[in-house]
Amino acid sequence: MFKRHPIFLLLLGLLLIIGCRSDSTENSRAYVEGKVRSSFIDFDIYKIKIVQNDRIVAEAFLEKDGTFKLSGPISNEGYSITSPEKIASFSSDKQGLILSPDQHSIAVPTGNTYLKFNEIKLEE
Repeated sequence: MFKRHPIFLLLLGLLLIIGCRSDSTENSRAYVEGKVRSSFIDFDIYKIKIVQNDRIVAEAFLEKDGTFKLSGPISNEGYSITSPEKIASFSSDKQGLILSPDQHSIAVPTGNTYLKFNEIKLEE
């Protein structure tokens, strides 16, 4: 069958290549992980979130040791990591992150899809 229809085989191959592109920005995801440090919050009820354009993309409770992992779909714009408590300081493997004036979110610039926080320290 394929000897008689080489065009069919060529078209099938092209469809597979084009349809399975992984570099498409239409399906971008943010992956964020890290550790929150605080002596006064209850890790069982504290939620950290990924927010983009006032929409919650992902949210998670902290583990008992303060660690978290978040993942959610994002567009080609920046996003933020939000906290219900004020953030005193943070350290990350990326540069260009900015703490908001109200200290409840960290702005992540466009292009940062994987982010690891060494520490997010909350105000006491």
